[in-house]
Amino acid sequence: MQTPSRGFVRFALLCAMLCGAATSKLAGQNQQVTVEPQMSVSVDQVVWFALSRNPDILAARQKLHEAEGLLRQAGLRPNPALDVSVSNGDLLGSSGEREFAFGYSHTLELGGKREKRLEVARQNLELARDEIANRERLLSADVKIRCAQVLALVRSLQNTEELFRLTGQSLDLAKARTAAGEGAPLEQGLLQVEVNRMGSDRLLFSAQAEEALLQVKLLAGLPLEMPLQLSDSLDRRGGALDFQNAVEAALSRRPDLAAARTEERLAEAELRQAKSAATPDLVARGGYSHVQASFEQFGFSQPGGILTPLRDKDNLITGGISIAIPLSDQNQGNIEAVIARQRAARLRRESLERIVRQEVMSAVARLAASNRALQLFDAGVIGQSQENVRVVRGAYELGELRLLDVINEQRRLIETQRAYTDLLRDAYIAAVELGRATAQPVK
Repeated sequence: MQTPSRGFVRFALLCAMLCGAATSKLAGQNQQVTVEPQMSVSVDQVVWFALSRNPDILAARQKLHEAEGLLRQAGLRPNPALDVSVSNGDLLGSSGEREFAFGYSHTLELGGKREKRLEVARQNLELARDEIANRERLLSADVKIRCAQVLALVRSLQNTEELFRLTGQSLDLAKARTAAGEGAPLEQGLLQVEVNRMGSDRLLFSAQAEEALLQVKLLAGLPLEMPLQLSDSLDRRGGALDFQNAVEAALSRRPDLAAARTEERLAEAELRQAKSAATPDLVARGGYSHVQASFEQFGFSQPGGILTPLRDKDNLITGGISIAIPLSDQNQGNIEAVIARQRAARLRRESLERIVRQEVMSAVARLAASNRALQLFDAGVIGQSQENVRVVRGAYELGELRLLDVINEQRRLIETQRAYTDLLRDAYIAAVELGRATAQPVK
């Protein structure tokens, strides 16, 4: 079986991210980002790119602009109204009544409607900020977890490549022995099978790393065809936190909890607004009208005299107020609906607080277990396995052990390295999940 060249495999492995000076911590600014291929970047820089370029985050931030616009709209007072009218009682003749009227009306909001409306808009704006912060928290954790998967696959591939190289050397030695008549063809066949199996693992890990890398690029909003490389190490295990301190940090820092509390305040503000809507508004009106009337009749000087036009002009100023009488509609239906939303918001907040405690407890336990397992491996499992392979290989080359002993020891080393890589990945992800649960990074 023909295996891919070393350069091709390394090129296929370039896994994750790009770019230069990602020093800003502000994710929402519209900055031009220069993207350069094959740049080595850290996981934190990948997170910065995701917060700056992810389409879902950018779309969510538009809700903040929407809430700001609604806040400005809530502060506006009702527009006054102008009314102009002209009437003519006789379009064809010279007699009749003509009137020109000009009116002005202004709505006066009573019951503090404007202040209540502004408070609802402010709470909606605060809720939009909390929801965006929560989406950023979840996206950051998701990016870090996917980067950990990429790093784990790259590490597994590197370990497989090293054993592939050593097994290839053994195969060359077996071929030389067989050609010299000192070795059995069976050994050469066994080693050829082992080399082919490792070559298959290399291709599998390479494809999985590329797939994981595409997911990272998609989250970060980066070009999918760009070759990238992560500079971080998978061994970034976090220190365990005290459960009580972690819970307190989560309850005070989690943006989803802040959003739940804001929803409660929003429901209270909406209740006050609904109650104020039961107070009718006062409409003040004022106007001016000019009335001109003309008609013809016989004069009074003598019977049967000529028609004499009579004219009358009046200038009138009017004023008044109108107010609705809240007999049947006192907004009671909307008030009941808001009370129900208020109760639902309180129940959601209480439920979320319990969920936060459970998430923190699970994350703390998982991180502690991962760290304990890594400590056992650090005590000498990997180093001892590598030494065992070296000793067994040396004994085989001296003719003291069988080839199957070497192959079995190599397979044990592969399983040990994969288990260690899985533990490193789990510890990395456990630290990320604890940071996500507490809304703060775990050192």
